[in-house]
Amino acid sequence: MSFRQPQNEVLSRARSAEDKARVREAFIAAGRKLLTEGDPSKLSLRMIAAEAGYAPGAIYNYFHDQQDLFFHIREHDMHAATDSLRQLISHTRDPAKRVQKLFIGAADHWLAHMDEFLVIFPAPALRDPSPPADGVPFGRSPVVTESLQLYYDTVDEFFKSLKRPPMPARLATDLLIAAVHGTIAFPCMTRTMEWSDTRAMVKRLVTTLVDQWASAPRAG
Repeated sequence: MSFRQPQNEVLSRARSAEDKARVREAFIAAGRKLLTEGDPSKLSLRMIAAEAGYAPGAIYNYFHDQQDLFFHIREHDMHAATDSLRQLISHTRDPAKRVQKLFIGAADHWLAHMDEFLVIFPAPALRDPSPPADGVPFGRSPVVTESLQLYYDTVDEFFKSLKRPPMPARLATDLLIAAVHGTIAFPCMTRTMEWSDTRAMVKRLVTTLVDQWASAPRAG
């Protein structure tokens, strides 16, 4: 693992909000890169600062420790994904098509950002077991709750349009989330096997389920 030489110390002392945001983004990008390349337990904030090109001490102005940085990397990327998906379905009115667009769009987003996917949803062996400073695990953090709510609300709206929903909307949402994310993750865990195109698998999975559910009589 190689590191770039730090920039001048003056560049680490950002003054404006824009400069601080730029430096923070650099640390997040560097941390994400190193997390996907190696063992998180062997990383240090000084190594991440060096990878970002800043003086080692600068990173401590933004993050308390590694756990704080790792938490904010996941928070940053999950928030960006949720915003992107919300925008993606914002102009789709048909409830069934909204569900299809949301879950296929989620797969498209993560397939285009696999480095982010692998940090947000790491293999259990790589997950840092130590909780964040406030004691709230990432899976129950506000940014994850917001993301899940987008999925739950979208499927719930679809099921409310059906006269006889085939199952509880919560169960259907959990099924879709687990199926889509599992379809993305499992080929990553078994790279020695030959797999069909992941996007094609997700698209067929989502459309088949939603089309089957949509065949139920519509409400009203």
